[in-house]
Amino acid sequence: MLGQYLKAIANAVLRPLAQFFIRLGFRPDWVTILGLVLNIVATGAFAMGHLRWGAAIMLLAGVCDILDGQVAREGRKETKFGALLDSTADRYSEIFLFFGIGAYLIRQEEWILSAILFFALTGSLMVSYVRARAEGLGEDCKVGVMQRPERIVALALGGLFGHDGLAFVLVVLAVTTNYTVVERLTHIRNKLKSRASPSTS
Repeated sequence: MLGQYLKAIANAVLRPLAQFFIRLGFRPDWVTILGLVLNIVATGAFAMGHLRWGAAIMLLAGVCDILDGQVAREGRKETKFGALLDSTADRYSEIFLFFGIGAYLIRQEEWILSAILFFALTGSLMVSYVRARAEGLGEDCKVGVMQRPERIVALALGGLFGHDGLAFVLVVLAVTTNYTVVERLTHIRNKLKSRASPSTS
């Protein structure tokens, strides 16, 4: 997926910064919380109509989202709670960002786009939910065209292009996130069916 390539490139570029944070004694959880705080700031920028500033701060928060994992792995500080905190912060960050964009759209009296945003947010949360539920059942589920890295990059690019760019991205997200939910459900169903089918000689 695109997100995997983007993350691999970002990991290589950001590795010196991760090593610097490790030498300073930064804990991965601190970087996670910093990313959440930056996304809250981006939420305010979006709500006030400063779309490009919101997008830029959002991308900076995305850097923190990559760095916390690097600091944890390379600093040998990976913990189950850290993974849980990271996932929780990711969900809150996404909700906050959509809230900020929604506040902006309501101020602009963009009622149709506000409804589209609702479906984009719903799809985004359900993509994460289906993966978490599948993993709770012992199944790996990282398939789909619009996983979190792709969603974040798309939202940021939309914001950088202003109102029209953001509107276009919201429509795309409303469709592709919910399609990804169907993709994941189909993936898990097929895996379970193939495992349940009797083997043939």
